[in-house]
Amino acid sequence: MLALLISAVAGYFSWRTLTMAPMRHAMPVGTTPVDRPPGPEDYPVAYAKEPLRVQVGCAAVIFLDLDEPRADVQEQVADLRYDSRCGGESPRLSLGAGAASGSQRSNADADAAGCLRSIRTSPLGPGADVEVKRGTALCVLTAGAPAVLALVEIIDVGGTGTAGLRATSWKVLD
Repeated sequence: MLALLISAVAGYFSWRTLTMAPMRHAMPVGTTPVDRPPGPEDYPVAYAKEPLRVQVGCAAVIFLDLDEPRADVQEQVADLRYDSRCGGESPRLSLGAGAASGSQRSNADADAAGCLRSIRTSPLGPGADVEVKRGTALCVLTAGAPAVLALVEIIDVGGTGTAGLRATSWKVLD
């Protein structure tokens, strides 16, 4: 009886060793799978510090495309909408139909990974807009194929309807 019991216990441990062996080879002890944060090589620069000058009259609207950068494009492809105001009101920027998402930043000190993190953690909601004032920045992910990630910095605000912007763009690779 004792021999039968010892044989059963030995069989159990042999079976357990065999079934656990593939798991030990698949993942070494002490390591866990972790998603690697994207590095700079994951976001090649499409264009850097490209100037965009906005000049419209009082209470006018102009649309901006960030895929190439261009001002005065059709509303259907625009990534940003610039609304000029009259009197003492500041112009406003909001996401256009060509933008998938965006986020406001207090400054332009961001790389592609920082912009994506900003969009993920503090996105602009539907209907939200941003006051056009010097030093403000926006991160915008376009809805185009391929998608483009852009950082737009407001570098100058002039009289009614004028502003100087600077855009940097990265290609988003899948």
